[in-house]
Parts: sequence; C-alpha cells; structure tokens
Amino acid sequence: MADPAETVERAPRERRNRDPEMMRAALALFSRKGYSAASVQDVADAIGVLKGSVYHYIGSKEDLLFRIFDDAHVENEALMIEIAALDLGPVEKLRTYLERSLLVTLNNIERTTLYFRDWRYLTGERLETISKHRRQYDIFLRDLIAAAYKAEGIESHVQLKHISSFVIGGTNWVADWFKPDGADSAESIARDYTNMALSAIFGSQEHSSR
Repeated sequence: MADPAETVERAPRERRNRDPEMMRAALALFSRKGYSAASVQDVADAIGVLKGSVYHYIGSKEDLLFRIFDDAHVENEALMIEIAALDLGPVEKLRTYLERSLLVTLNNIERTTLYFRDWRYLTGERLETISKHRRQYDIFLRDLIAAAYKAEGIESHVQLKHISSFVIGGTNWVADWFKPDGADSAESIARDYTNMALSAIFGSQEHSSR
C-alpha cells in the first residue's frame, strides 16, 4: 500500500490563479510607463513569473489593455443602471450621476489616466467595442441633460452632443492633475466639479449649490 505522505507529495500542485495580480501589475505598468513602452515581459517580471505564464491568461499585450478598459466599463455600466433607477427629479439625478462618476474617476486615477491617454492603441474589434462604450456614456449623459432641461422648461440653443462632450472633457481633465495624497479630497473635488458642470449646463449659478 502506498504511503499517504508519498501520495500527497506526488499529487500535482493546484495552479495559482495569477490573473488578478497580473491585471493589477499591467495597470500600474501601463499607467506609469505608457502602454507602448511597457511589455509583457515587464508584467511577468512584476509578478515574478515567466513570460509564458502571462500568456496562459492572454493572447497578446493588447488583451491586457482591453481588459483594463472593459473592467472600467462594467463598473460604469453598473453606475448608469443604478442612476437610472433612482427615484429623483431630473436635475438631482443629473447631479448625482456627475458627482458619482467623478468619484469613480478620482478613485481609479491610474485607470482613468491610462484610458484617456492610450485607448487609441486598441485595434479592430477591441477598438470598436471601447468606442461603442464611449458613445454609451455620452448618450446617457445627453439623456440626463435633456430630461433636466425639460423639467426646468429650458430650451437650449446648443446641441446636446456639444454640451455633453464639453462636460465630459471638463470633468475628466481632473485626472490629469489630481493626486490621491493631495490637499483636496476626492469628495470635495467631485462636488466642486459637479457644481461647475451644472453651471455650464444651465448657464447660471442657480443649480450650483446644495
């Protein structure tokens, strides 16, 4: 009869799932070095495995970039679904979405920086998918603004697509300078930027204070 200890020794070791660790390393490296300058070897070195082990989880370096952005989309899509279901008036729903989306940006600063700097490195179907996601965010914001205008009896002489792109560009610019350990908290910045965005949307200070 075989010794139980030998049986345990001979049993194959369970493969450790390095996927979450790999994704964290890829995000940190791509954010710090830039997608084009970082390599799969860099990711492998960061988590202490052979390069071939990384390819157990991905087909190419571009897969890493796409997965980072797709994870962000899953989070943002959940936020949009939650906002749409809120029992709030149109203006407060718009305010809540702006503030909470800004907090997502500020609390994921590496990912946000990478997204706006390097998303164009994607190609083919991956690029089409991310571009579709970008349009989804834009349309969602336009619909919130349109509902708020209707509730307030406002007729805008500016196209909604221009308003939404202005707001998205202005609020996302915060990722370029925000420091998590800086003097201003993410919450205070999100609140101030939301107020400024609402002032731009409504053309007055009427909706900028709580």
